[in-house]
Amino acid sequence: MKQSTAVLIICAIAAGLATPSHAANEKRAERFANNEPQETIARSRTDAAEIAAQVPGAAGVLLEALRWRGRTAKQIGLPTQLWCADFMNFVIKRAGAKGTQSRAARSFLDFGKKLDGPRVGAIAILTRAGPQNGHVGVVRGTDGLGNPILVSGNSANMVRESMYPKNRVLAYVMPPAYVLEEMAAAARAQALSNNSH
Repeated sequence: MKQSTAVLIICAIAAGLATPSHAANEKRAERFANNEPQETIARSRTDAAEIAAQVPGAAGVLLEALRWRGRTAKQIGLPTQLWCADFMNFVIKRAGAKGTQSRAARSFLDFGKKLDGPRVGAIAILTRAGPQNGHVGVVRGTDGLGNPILVSGNSANMVRESMYPKNRVLAYVMPPAYVLEEMAAAARAQALSNNSH
């Protein structure tokens, strides 16, 4: 009798311990429920290109930016001070079109169509300390909270992929249609050239 009572007490204690653990797991799941990515995060360069390819020409901007990751301004041949806009213009030119031709990051605020949120291949313009200062880069994806992940120049003195707080975003823009068309035409010409060799 004593042994069966002891077993019942142990079972009751075990059941009591299991309940708070289960409740803790439910609370933890609830806490992270809102952290789902708001848009597809590109896991690789190919994934990013496929997502950006939904907008003709946008893939060219992203792929060109990704090509230069880890390089410094000097290695690319750009000015070594405040060069994020220089890098963005360089990327657009290498993709086959013309950018703003300004050294100011905020010059991209009027470059193309403003979007209501981040899209892979779009250009993000951010604030930086100072009333006229800014930062600019191309969107690769977002984190689970909607913060943009950008490929940009002058990020810790190199071209880097970094997450930025969404509250610093002034605007997301897609390059103008004629720029996207120029980039798409340049990509087609390059593909034809590669196929003929």
